[in-house]
Amino acid sequence: AAIKVMPLGDSITAESHSWRCAVYTQLRAAGKNVVFVGSETDQYDSCASKHDGHPGFTIENISDNMTGWLTANQPDLVLLMAGTNDLAWWTTENGTQIADRQNALITRIQQILPNVKIVVETIPPQSSQLIAPNNVDRAILTQQYNTRLRTLVQARVDIGQRVRLADVNVVLTLSDLRDGIHPTTTAGIDKMTPVIFNAANLLLN
Repeated sequence: AAIKVMPLGDSITAESHSWRCAVYTQLRAAGKNVVFVGSETDQYDSCASKHDGHPGFTIENISDNMTGWLTANQPDLVLLMAGTNDLAWWTTENGTQIADRQNALITRIQQILPNVKIVVETIPPQSSQLIAPNNVDRAILTQQYNTRLRTLVQARVDIGQRVRLADVNVVLTLSDLRDGIHPTTTAGIDKMTPVIFNAANLLLN
């Protein structure tokens, strides 16, 4: 049977000609019989067009809608990237608090689908900008978020959970972003793809 893979997240997941198709292609080349699933269809992407990337969605938005998406599609593997919109524009939290909410989201996914495997992706770096209402630099918030997320995911790996980290943040620089937030469809995607593929392939072996 085909292995059902759900890309789950915000606009970085939703965008046409994103990392989805590149990861799909590499998984197929590695002998994995994968099919991508989700409630959304990207009409401009003939490869891995199904997904649950939702532009502008925060961790809370994803959590509020996720049960329906997961139960309808029953993925075997979730590729999760969220948190960008929680800190890019406005927040009263620090990056550590946002990462803790992302960790709670991972737990909810596991509760809905106890046998699911999850690749948790860090988020790309963000350009420097003071974010209301606390006037904290979102570049610093991003660093806090990713540092905490790495620790939380490793704790899950250490106790044998079927979770792996895809640390895309460490391979991306601000020059790989087109607008200070979103990776470009060339250099950015080329750097992200092997990181996500390696984590997914490891879980599927």
